[in-house]
Amino acid sequence: MKKLIYLFLFAWLLAACHNEKPLISDTGRLNDIERMLKIQKKLTVNSLNPIWTVLDKPESKEEEQALRFMYAYMPLSDLADYSPDFIKANVRKSLQARSETTWGKQLPEEVFLHFVLPLRVNNENLDSFRLVYYDELKTRIKGMTMKNAALEVNHWCHEKVNYRGTDSRTSAPLSTIRKTFGRCGEESTFTVSAMRAAGIPARQVYTPRWAHTDDNHAWVEVWIEGKWHYMGACEPDTDLDRGWFSEPSQRTMLIHTRTYGRYFGSEEILDASDRFSELNLTSNYARTKTVTVVVKDSEGKPATGAKVEFKLYNYAEFYPIATILTDQSGAAKFTTGLGDLLVWASGKEKFAFEKLHVASTDTLNLVLNRSIVENEKFNYDLVPPKVLKPVTAASDSDRKHNERRLAFEDSVRNRTMSFFKDSAWIINYAKTDQLAEDTLIRVLRLSYGNWKEMLNYIETNKKTGRKLLFPLTYGISDKDLSDTKASVLTDHLLQVAATAGNGESSEYFEKYVLAPRIGMEILSPWRSFLWRRMGPELAAATRKDMNTLINWIKTYIAIDTVANKHSRAPLTPIGVFNLRVADPVSRNIFFVASSRTFGIPARLNPETLFPEYYQNGAWYRANLETPQAQPEMGQLSLKERNNAIPPQYALHFTIARIENGTCQTLEFEEGRKLTDFPDPVILETGQYMLVTGSRLSDASVLSSVAFFNVSKDKPVTVEVELRKEEVVLKPKGRCEPGKINLKSLPENQAVKLSDLIKNQNSVVVLLDPESEPSKHILNDLAPYSEQFDKWKGQFIFVIVSGKEMKSATFKNYRLPVQKCFASDAGDELGQMLSSFTGLNSVNNLPVVFFCRPSGDIMMTSSGYKIGIGEQLVQFIKRLDRENIRQPASACTTP
Repeated sequence: MKKLIYLFLFAWLLAACHNEKPLISDTGRLNDIERMLKIQKKLTVNSLNPIWTVLDKPESKEEEQALRFMYAYMPLSDLADYSPDFIKANVRKSLQARSETTWGKQLPEEVFLHFVLPLRVNNENLDSFRLVYYDELKTRIKGMTMKNAALEVNHWCHEKVNYRGTDSRTSAPLSTIRKTFGRCGEESTFTVSAMRAAGIPARQVYTPRWAHTDDNHAWVEVWIEGKWHYMGACEPDTDLDRGWFSEPSQRTMLIHTRTYGRYFGSEEILDASDRFSELNLTSNYARTKTVTVVVKDSEGKPATGAKVEFKLYNYAEFYPIATILTDQSGAAKFTTGLGDLLVWASGKEKFAFEKLHVASTDTLNLVLNRSIVENEKFNYDLVPPKVLKPVTAASDSDRKHNERRLAFEDSVRNRTMSFFKDSAWIINYAKTDQLAEDTLIRVLRLSYGNWKEMLNYIETNKKTGRKLLFPLTYGISDKDLSDTKASVLTDHLLQVAATAGNGESSEYFEKYVLAPRIGMEILSPWRSFLWRRMGPELAAATRKDMNTLINWIKTYIAIDTVANKHSRAPLTPIGVFNLRVADPVSRNIFFVASSRTFGIPARLNPETLFPEYYQNGAWYRANLETPQAQPEMGQLSLKERNNAIPPQYALHFTIARIENGTCQTLEFEEGRKLTDFPDPVILETGQYMLVTGSRLSDASVLSSVAFFNVSKDKPVTVEVELRKEEVVLKPKGRCEPGKINLKSLPENQAVKLSDLIKNQNSVVVLLDPESEPSKHILNDLAPYSEQFDKWKGQFIFVIVSGKEMKSATFKNYRLPVQKCFASDAGDELGQMLSSFTGLNSVNNLPVVFFCRPSGDIMMTSSGYKIGIGEQLVQFIKRLDRENIRQPASACTTP
């Protein structure tokens, strides 16, 4: 009898397993996975580390299919730098979330595969975030609906992380938690990771460049019961589809997302690649139109396969927001917002360009008939899309409830930050061990929650490696301090001390030998690894002849230009060595790392990012592609002409090199004043393009494009002159300052706006000091503090109702000397501005307006914009030029 029961149970289990619904059932997807696995295995055939055994013994059919999906589309960075055990553990956690959430099994397979299963969100290095925080998140959302769970996870994210600008390398989620802040790309990467860990489909949504201001932004979309909804990352609002960017997103030319793997869904695909697809989401936010660009060659025939770049003016360059190849008829189609673009087509070393006004153009025809454009200049007036409709504000009760939650979450995060080491502790520690205070303060303060690792690095090496201990930290970024382990820095320190000497005789030693940082890669302990694996013999031979290393790389490291496109994160030098295949950027970093390991100064050229080595008093390009002669160099003199303020690089002008018909902007330091450029600037010979632009208060741009040639024997001079607005200044309207009641801060006394303005020209700023757009205006003022301090006017900073407790935030910014603070406790200023601008002020912070004592409003700016500080300086100078009387200052510093 028992045998019969056991046989019955065994047969039932066997049938249940046999009838189990597979994770992937779509035949087209299954076939594509198998196709890509063959490509991946062939690509990694020379890998020194085993990869493909991960597929041999899965625990279940679900796990097998999930792993095959992951590895079929995996970028080089993840194949090279993350072990199969790491990937498998995370896959299992994703399947656990699918099994344990009430909605997990109901998710369509394409939604789960693209937007829950993948670890990678952006170009971050991967970490164990999903493994560490799954249980905490699962407990937090227990019993909730899918929508409420998504809102709750965002509140959890806000407890951990807040907005602060950082550099362009994207921190991994655990690192972002440790430092408690990140830029929008890091906040959204972190929030997407948290949503996916909780089993909620999520994706990072991105506008590569705004049309109305010089910046970009990333946020999050979550899939809730069949539909995608947006939210601000680490910025919980009262409901889905709310955020400070709701209105700016209506003015975009492109909003997109990247999906892991080939996409089989219904959304518009902008770029279909083997390992990922880029989806065009613009029409979900803004009014759009599909335009067609038809490209012909100089003989009038369709230019098949020509590259068409749709370029948007931003940060003083024409940035390609989308690149599309023409079809057999020479056509490229693009769905975009109703603003202005510069379309640049290239093919067979010929090019053509023309402004595209999307709203009035269906088809743009271009002929590839240019190879040289010298001493020509083109002016373009560029207008961004307009706002479609005002955003409806949340109810007062919902808003106040949400603000109370945010305040509590701020306190949770602030408690975490209270354990970071402050200056007093660091100074005392420095005295105890006789260490340099200034350097130690930088290292420990900027390590934030990673301070134990930095302290461990110091304690471990302060006796034996004291001479190089701090100089090594000069060659790493501020962000490195917050996410690098002590063992990584110690590896570099000890290896340099053992093989490269102390470098005291060379001014290049610290920057180009000792420094672990090369490009924007994650720091790794590559130095001792490369020394062990490549050996002293190769090092000695390379010191005699750099071609030894160059030829070694050409021989052993294959190059693939597309397999790492989804990741965009460079492989570590260790990963390049082991995988034996890399993208060009990772290969170049590997060359620099190997050279530095051998004690040879090397770098990525700061303007072109080409790999270079230093020898006999000069920098030489490492020709890692086909053999070629060292490039010829020429001289460029940049001259300032008739500008109100010194033009700054990547704010007012940029220089791009034209090669093979395409443009590449040179990577000079952002914000460098024209007057601080060397004279002459040494550049490779060839054709260049100067782009200038002036962003006006209505967000339009007066731009110019000028072409010039740099030759070997004839220095060239180029004048940089920004175009100017010709409209005569006149009031845009009038307010009655005597009827607007405020409360002064910190006194909290009732005052009228007229009491603060008195007889002064005033810039009034209505803001929430803790919101990202308001933080931008406060940051924008600092670079122009000298001009504002000389101005005979004042700034009045007014905090919106309910945010008065945030006034302490102002201490973190360099604000003009002449300033006053107040609170719009009764929302009277906000209501006046809503009526004046036609936009809800609460939803369009900050609101900035220039007010004369008479109440005349001379300029206004509403919502998120970059560059308001510069626009105010320019506006004040225009007032001076037009002889508008400015009364003497009466405001005192609070």
